[in-house]
Amino acid sequence: MPLTDEQRQRKNEMAKLNRAKKKEAPIIQYESDNDSDSVVQVDVADDVQEAGKVEVEDPEIVRKRAITDKRCESLALARSKIKPKSQITKEKDTEIAQMKAENKRLRAENAKVLAVKPQVIRQPVQPVRQRPIRREQRQEREREPSIDYLAQQSYAEQLQTRLRENMLQRMMSDTFM
Repeated sequence: MPLTDEQRQRKNEMAKLNRAKKKEAPIIQYESDNDSDSVVQVDVADDVQEAGKVEVEDPEIVRKRAITDKRCESLALARSKIKPKSQITKEKDTEIAQMKAENKRLRAENAKVLAVKPQVIRQPVQPVRQRPIRREQRQEREREPSIDYLAQQSYAEQLQTRLRENMLQRMMSDTFM
């Protein structure tokens, strides 16, 4: 949004005043009525008095004071909420005592309920025994090899299996007899 000429003038004047306040230098004003070249200086004493008034009424200082007041209030509130350790332990002790009293009361109520209502004892359910599953694979391994199987094996393989079986038989006969 473009600024109008009046707004620009006002903005420039305010910027000049702010810069002058920061520097505390004499304010130079240009008079546009007479000659544009003529310069008028305002007394430095007047500026200092105005600056003193402005400092008191300066919105930034007022804002900072408000912030410090709020901080002081919040710190005072926080300090008031701090509890000494002795008070904390007392509160814990009272809370524990209340819990114990509540537990005793509940136990008494439960005892009354159990005395009135007999307990039903349930017998555990025994699992049904199942017969073990027979494995046919073991039986097939224990059987003697078929004729087709022996015919497919080579002569060397047959000898190795016979030797192994003979050795096993000898070991079993030596150990068990």
